[in-house]
This record gives sequence, C-alpha cells and structure tokens, in this order.
Amino acid sequence: MEISTNFSSDHEQIDEGTDSRYTEFTLRSVFVLPTGKCAAVNYIVLDLEWNQCPYGKKNEDPKLPFEIIEIGAVKLDSSFQQIGTFHETIRPVLYRKLHYMTRNVIHMTEHDFEGKRTFPHVFADFLVWCGASPVFCTWGPGDLTELQRNVRWHIDHGNLTGRWPFPFPFFYRDVQKIFSYVHEDGKKRRSLEWAVEYLQIEKTEEFHDAFSDACYTARILQMLPEEDIRCYSSIDTYHTPEKRSEEILVHYNGYTKYISKSFPLRESVMKDRVITSTRCLVCDQKIRRSIRWFSDNGRNYLCIAQCPEHGLFRSKIRIRQNSDNGWYAVKTTRKASLEDVEAVKKKQETLRHRRRLHRMS
Repeated sequence: MEISTNFSSDHEQIDEGTDSRYTEFTLRSVFVLPTGKCAAVNYIVLDLEWNQCPYGKKNEDPKLPFEIIEIGAVKLDSSFQQIGTFHETIRPVLYRKLHYMTRNVIHMTEHDFEGKRTFPHVFADFLVWCGASPVFCTWGPGDLTELQRNVRWHIDHGNLTGRWPFPFPFFYRDVQKIFSYVHEDGKKRRSLEWAVEYLQIEKTEEFHDAFSDACYTARILQMLPEEDIRCYSSIDTYHTPEKRSEEILVHYNGYTKYISKSFPLRESVMKDRVITSTRCLVCDQKIRRSIRWFSDNGRNYLCIAQCPEHGLFRSKIRIRQNSDNGWYAVKTTRKASLEDVEAVKKKQETLRHRRRLHRMS
C-alpha cells in the first residue's frame, strides 16, 4: 500500500540572504509564502505517544527505536484561538506488543489497538488537517524527532511515497523552552504537569495521553506573550545541513545560533575554521579570541572573544550526531559580562588543574 505525502508546508520564512559561508536568517513575526504574500498561520500544538521494543534494546530496529501509537494535536490560528483538534490511536506494525513501561505510562493494552489504522493512513490525514502553513509547537524537542523518524521508516519500507513533507530549515516552537524564558531562567526544563500547576491551569484530564497533553500545551502557549512565541523559535536538527551553503545562522534577540554542515568524523568538527571563527554580533567582523576554545567535558567547547568597538562575547559549541551518524556543530554567541569572562576563566583553570593532577598520578 502506498500513501502519498505530497504535502506543501510553508513554514515561517524570514529575511533570507546567502553568502559563501551559510544561509542567514533574521527572525521576524511575518510569515511569507514563496509568492511574497503573507500566509495565514496555523499553530499545530502536537503531542505523541510511542512504544518501544518489548524484548530489549538489542532486538529493536535501530532506525525506529520508538514507534508512534497515538497522535494528539490542537490547531490555533494566528491569534492563538483554537480552531480544530486531531486525535487518533495508531495500530503498531513493528512493536505489536507493548513495552511494560509504555503500558504503565499510557494505561492501554494491545486490545485497545485492534481495528485501528496504521501510521501511514493516520499521518496522511494529519498532514491534510494541518493546513498549508503549519508552525509546529511541542513540549520539548523529542516529538518532532520521533515523528520524522517514523515517517522516514515508513518511506524506506514503501508505505509512504511523495516528497519529504517537512521544510528545511525546520523552525518550530518549543513551548517548554519558551515557558522557561518567560517564567524562569531560560535554562530549566520543567515537566508539562509542573508548568500546568505553576500557571494554575485546571487539571481536567490525565497526563501522558497524546490529546490531553496537546491540550495542556496549547493552553500554556495561549498564556505566553505573543512576542516571545514569535521570537523564540527553535530549529529541528533531525536533518542537518549537508554542505556549506546550507549552513544556518539565526539572529535571535541578544544572541545568534549557527548550525554547521555535518562531518563523517567527530574530530573534524573543531578543525573547521568556519566553525571555530568568532564574529561580533553587532558589526559581524571577525574578532580575536582572548580565551581560546577549550572543552569543558569533551562535548562542549567555550571561548571568549573581544571586538575593539563592541566589547566581549561568549561563544559555545556543542558537537552532536545527526540521524545519518554524521557530526555537526551548534554554536551560540552572545554578549559577555565581566562575570561571564571570570566564570569561563575559572572553568578553564579548574580543567587545567585536573589535567595536571591526572598526569602526576
């Protein structure tokens, strides 16, 4: 059976220009179609439940560790008013027996999936329901990764046909992250139930149900400032840039995020001069590093650089592995205070001291 996914998803397009290094974006609260006209935006607040191999990790399909068994979603218009819902339980085809953890979390049994449709049918209807210009919103980044992984698995097995249904770059709204920026320090990541209690939202349904969790997430989104929702977009990295011209640089309010192309070897990432270069956020000129790149844990790298005109900047590189087992960098740069510089210096000195002690032992 073949089900087409020939779906046009006009995502949030923004002021875009290219140079020899990367594609650069400046976020605005305007949504533009390829024709140049503004699009009517639908926010799709999505939540998923999934099953995993009941016989242990050694017996799982590494290309599909989590099989989606429920989709719940709420559709909001550009004014964040609810205009639709989507909810369907999905009959698994790979892991037909529920993992004991899944059974305990979602409170369902194999009997509940009898007679249900499989993922390709449900996903095709879900895409049509989303409309022409969806902006996906999730509580944390995991749901979109698993959604794309499930789509790829069914394409590879001939169950879905048509072009890839998601845009590149794939901008979305991580409601968990925006909640943290608005109500906390921007770093903490709270559970959905914690946020519901914090905002004193009435608990009318059980948690860990895809539709109930989507409804709670939508309610939280409606209570967040519109400007923060529009400004704090996230970039999904299930698919990463394949070449230099596809690399991404996004200007947020007060910082930039750069996503590099992928490399076959992890050690090649920090040898790349574009990745390790440092630029001023104001004038975009290359600036000298006063504290050179160093690793605090083998995965993350820090540095301090200074612009003669615009002051100090702190950059951080995180090295990650993509779905094709390649390695890429996510680099963030923001203004640095003297306290930030001292903190980085202290971290570097602590690491040097530990290495000296290790060599002496």
